[in-house]
Amino acid sequence: MNEAPTVTIYITNYNYGRYLRKAVDSVLDQKYSSWELIIIDDGSTDNSRKILLRYEHHPKIQIVYQDNKGLNVSNNIALRLSRGKYIMRLDADDYLDENALVVLANILDQHPDIGLVYPDYYRVDADGKIIDIHRRNKLDKEITVYDIPAHGACTLIRKECLIDIGGYSEDVRCQDGYDLWIRFIRKYKVYNVNVPLFYYRQHGSNMTKDEKTILEARHKIKRREIALSGKDKKFRTIGIIPARGRDYKEAAYALRKMKGGRLIDYTVRAALETGALGDIVVVSEDKEILDYVNGKFKGVKALPRPERYSRINSPIEPTIKYVLNHMRKHGKVYDAFVILYINCPLRTSAHIQKAVDTMLLFDVDCVLSVYEDISDHYQHIKNGLRPLFPKRLLRLEREALMVANGAVYMARIKQLKKKDFLSGSIGHSTMTRNESFKVQGQDDWPIVEKMLEMRRSG
Repeated sequence: MNEAPTVTIYITNYNYGRYLRKAVDSVLDQKYSSWELIIIDDGSTDNSRKILLRYEHHPKIQIVYQDNKGLNVSNNIALRLSRGKYIMRLDADDYLDENALVVLANILDQHPDIGLVYPDYYRVDADGKIIDIHRRNKLDKEITVYDIPAHGACTLIRKECLIDIGGYSEDVRCQDGYDLWIRFIRKYKVYNVNVPLFYYRQHGSNMTKDEKTILEARHKIKRREIALSGKDKKFRTIGIIPARGRDYKEAAYALRKMKGGRLIDYTVRAALETGALGDIVVVSEDKEILDYVNGKFKGVKALPRPERYSRINSPIEPTIKYVLNHMRKHGKVYDAFVILYINCPLRTSAHIQKAVDTMLLFDVDCVLSVYEDISDHYQHIKNGLRPLFPKRLLRLEREALMVANGAVYMARIKQLKKKDFLSGSIGHSTMTRNESFKVQGQDDWPIVEKMLEMRRSG
């Protein structure tokens, strides 16, 4: 057998014959020479096998034909077959810059404490035309909360580290990169280089197009990791649901009847169903709201608050402290609190759980529920509108604005000692834009009722 290469690259392919040759040739064109390529054709029914025939006798390429087993099973097959000390997955519809291995392998060679390294990348369309450059923020210098993972492919990993964390989780159907990242950063140092070294193709059949599927997969991954760690067993969180009464016309009326219940029901039910909250308190100055909660929801405390805390211009901090002081008198102390406003009825128990898991997983001070907005944004200045971000062929992570949607605000108790409790290290829990819809006025009622009806019908 030939001397073992330093790097193993593997390509998993399922019906990507249109792009496959470009991916394989980008490996052959590498300036770095110590590599092997494993190609796993995962039961393709297109012209992929015909394309692969031209590479079957290449001395550095091994081709595996198999019935369809799925991505992560194929990932582990490649891991078992690999002989290199570093390993990289290349998706069959993407391709590498010719210098990718030179740069990434050199970093792992020079820094034995680093277990994983990933680059920036170009986004290209189906025909290979560059759309933009995606620049990742520099770890430790520009960001210290590692809650945005490396790309699942085109990341170079020290194989012994990958084996040590158990390889790829075969029960994860998508977001394998996120799963790997969460498990990896617990034990090993990671690093990124701000040079675009691969081409990430955007086309209609990309697996990563479905935002809701992605977010649900990430939630399951977080939930599993927290459950395995046991961190949630000792972490005490209180859910606080502020509810203004009918005297406040600007407020979303808590007891307004809707299909499926009243407005407040959706928030209280989500809080009860999550299982992440040790206690749940509905706090209001309105006796009708408190009586309704007492009569309908077992296990939820209805707490009257002074009217001054409910005024439109009153901050939420006095209400939080009021609730915590009351619970402390009854022997209840907490590590964190979650604020759940009732005008976000599309928030679910999973969104609350994700916030708690995010705080525990990344050890942050606060967590906000957000949706991602990549629209062009402008601010008004003397001469009219000015782009918030200059238009250029460069997409920075910070150009994708994270918009706080008001559905979940979570913070550690210690944060109340600060002037702004939503400060320090802030994690985020992403919701879709539809899930982020808020009831803010009369015109919103028919919209939110329709959205709730659609959710109930599946």
